[in-house]
Amino acid sequence: MLTMIPGRCDERVCHLVRWGAYPVLLGAMVTICTLAPLEQWPYQTTYGLTVLGLVAVLMTLELLFPYRDEWRMTKRSLVRDLKYITAGSVTVGLVHALLGTVALALAERHAGPLAQAPIYVALPLALLIFEGLNYTHHRLSHELTGACGRFLWLTHVAHHLPDRVYVVMHAAFHPFNVVITQGFIMLLPLTWLGVTPEVTLAFNLLVGFHSIISHCNVDIRAGGLNYVLISTELHRFHHSADEREAKNYGVVLSFLDLAFGTFSYRPGTIPARFGVADPAAYPDSNEFWQVLRLPFAGWTEVRSWAVASS
Repeated sequence: MLTMIPGRCDERVCHLVRWGAYPVLLGAMVTICTLAPLEQWPYQTTYGLTVLGLVAVLMTLELLFPYRDEWRMTKRSLVRDLKYITAGSVTVGLVHALLGTVALALAERHAGPLAQAPIYVALPLALLIFEGLNYTHHRLSHELTGACGRFLWLTHVAHHLPDRVYVVMHAAFHPFNVVITQGFIMLLPLTWLGVTPEVTLAFNLLVGFHSIISHCNVDIRAGGLNYVLISTELHRFHHSADEREAKNYGVVLSFLDLAFGTFSYRPGTIPARFGVADPAAYPDSNEFWQVLRLPFAGWTEVRSWAVASS
């Protein structure tokens, strides 16, 4: 069930935030991607500071203009998020340490099909390939049946157990899910494609931007851009507890959702509830170690959990 959103602040300010936040921040990302190679900014530092700045801006907007008070970050949820951030950071480090060796060997043996391509060719192609791989994995994680489907879902469900969606919460992922997305969907394909550092920076900033802003607890809208890009509006539906509308599997681009019938967009409305359809069938999202155990526990052991919900 969907509910309409009442006004929460001075309408002129709300209107400015609602329709200005997404294009202004997206424009800032594009500007940074353009200036970094021209001004010879160090790419790793540029990426790190940009992401930190983006998170700071969005968290400030959440503090000043929360979409829903019940979606606010709490001390308890922050403790949970910090555990996932720590686990994710360690996992990313291990992915780059282990798969990075494979990536380097790959890079040494061939230049890659996009090694000489200009950024306006290489970046769109890299995003298209990434979206294809991510969409496939993401949709299978939600919809595939059988043992493989259950395993994929139990490595992904950590991201859907929280009953509130806000900026910091976007880091709530099982380490197995991080290995798949960061290693096999991003690192290895980008290395095989042979993209330049400039393309890598732009790619990571655009993916990171949409991953972070899509979880923001602010009434941010993109209008017609939703039919091209995955905005906050679209991804909010992905976190719906109603599986009929919990679609929108893309990260940056929405064309695959449109093409394959998984595009869910109802302007001016929000899901009635976030989380999973049957919360009793899983550990609480704050039970960090229990959630990490899920892929190993197997389907029948999920909270005996599953017995109570069947």
